[in-house]
Parts: sequence; structure tokens; C-alpha cells
Amino acid sequence: MKNLHILIAAFLLILLASCDSMTEKTVPKDEWSTIETEDYSLQHPKEWKQQSQQQIGIEFSLMTARTSPKDEFKENINLVVQDISNTNLDLEKYTAISEEQIMEGMENAELISSERSNKHGETAQQIIYTASYGKRKLKFEQYYWIKNDKAFVLTMTCEADQFDEYKEVGEEILESFRLK
Repeated sequence: MKNLHILIAAFLLILLASCDSMTEKTVPKDEWSTIETEDYSLQHPKEWKQQSQQQIGIEFSLMTARTSPKDEFKENINLVVQDISNTNLDLEKYTAISEEQIMEGMENAELISSERSNKHGETAQQIIYTASYGKRKLKFEQYYWIKNDKAFVLTMTCEADQFDEYKEVGEEILESFRLK
């Protein structure tokens, strides 16, 4: 449970780092880069920059660039990996705890959907929700996987009114995620 609180805190730190934005459409595959570790791989447009200073527990954060000086929020995708070896958490329990923490810990949180799916041979939970952060209304698309005593939480965060603009390229990035 303590680890989940750390996960939520790390997630909120990403929100703070995101306060800055950009507009994305489809990006040709030759303009993509790959992040690869022994546990996973993910592809992303080269213009989505990997944040150099990572927070504890966050594997990576990809941020969009600003489209104008008035942009104040950088849409982003991040991955948190959590050691759950000392817990009895399966995907169902992890999802229930995470959803509860979102609803209780985030201002004006509203769960839009929560669905189980199969992503590249791995069972995943996809949740979509909105919440307020300061004056901003944000929309999140999040995937949870449990594998090898680790929870993998992949999140796309956008301003709610910009979500549809980033949805196509964002979901291409999310869909490229592969566990090993």
C-alpha cells in the first residue's frame, strides 16, 4: 500500500513537470525512436523528448514540445515500474487499489472507463479518467500490467480539451509498449 502512495506521488510530480504544451498528429515511423530495457520496449516520435531528470520510480517521461509561448502544459507519456514482490497483488487487486486512490486522491476525479484487454499477449487493464490539477482539467489514459513481481503503469496525460488532438499519436506510442 505504501508503494502505491509512492506511485501516486511520482505521478503527481510528472504533472508538475508537465506544466508547459504542443500539438501532435501522426508521425512517420522513420521519425521515431525506441526506448529498450531488459523488461520492456516502447517507440515514440523523436520530437517527444525524454525528460533528463527522472523522479524516483519513474522509468521515463516523454514530453511534447511547446507550440507557442502561450502553451503552459506539455502533454506527456510516462512509465512507472513498481516492485510488488512483497505483496499479494494481482492485476485485479492492483487496479481496484489504484482506482480508489485516483478517486480519493485527485481533485474532481471521474472514471470514464476501466477495461481488461490483451496487449501483445499480456493481460492489461486500461483506465481512462479525468481530474483537475490546479486550474487545469486533465485527461489520462493509463495501462496497468503485472509481470515478474512488478507493476508497470504506462500513462498518457493531456489537457482534457486537447486529448482528442493527441489521441492518435499518443495511442500509437502506448500501443508500441511491449513487455519482455
